[in-house]
Amino acid sequence: MAQAKTKERFELQIEQRSVFGRRAARALRKDGYVPVNFYSGGEEAQSYVMTATHLRDAMHSGEQIFNITIDGEPRRAMVKDVQWHPVTDKILHMDFLGVRLRDIIEIPVAVISVGSAIGVQEGGVLQQPIHEVVVRCKGEDVPDSIEVDVSALNIGDGIHASDIQSDEYEVLIAEDITIISVVLPQKMEETVVEVDEDDLEFEDEEGSESEDGEKKDSDKGSDE
Repeated sequence: MAQAKTKERFELQIEQRSVFGRRAARALRKDGYVPVNFYSGGEEAQSYVMTATHLRDAMHSGEQIFNITIDGEPRRAMVKDVQWHPVTDKILHMDFLGVRLRDIIEIPVAVISVGSAIGVQEGGVLQQPIHEVVVRCKGEDVPDSIEVDVSALNIGDGIHASDIQSDEYEVLIAEDITIISVVLPQKMEETVVEVDEDDLEFEDEEGSESEDGEKKDSDKGSDE
């Protein structure tokens, strides 16, 4: 029912950083570069730069784990921290965390529904309260997303966290949590208010009657 979706990973293109300090960082950004740090285990952080265009492409790739080459060694990297410009939303600085293929990591992964549920075709509504789950797995087994086939769901059926577990990763959420379900559409209840006509007071255009039966002229006093 659930299938992990992976593809060829995005390759991060980094360049060695040779100048440091605030003034140097501003100059780099002006030239279209973004300072980045690479962390791995307890090792000291290594400083690099990436072009802003390439970094934007990486962020828009939808991937959680990237390929990267550090000192000639193929590695994997995940985003550790991002600093954004408060006005322009441009990336000012980014930290990457190195992930070895055999490392056990915890990382959020998108849950995507695929197919057309039987229950929806019969008038039901597909609900998906959970769009992302945290999984624990090896660095080499991180899925880009978890696709869930909802085609067989009838009205009242649901898919729970236990249904999307895998031998390659562990979903870190209670197994009885509902991920996707098909429910009956909510009907708006009409509220009917009954009104007793005896409780209503009517006033015609020419005026109303007083308690003693005399007619009150609504325009009385206008000629005074």
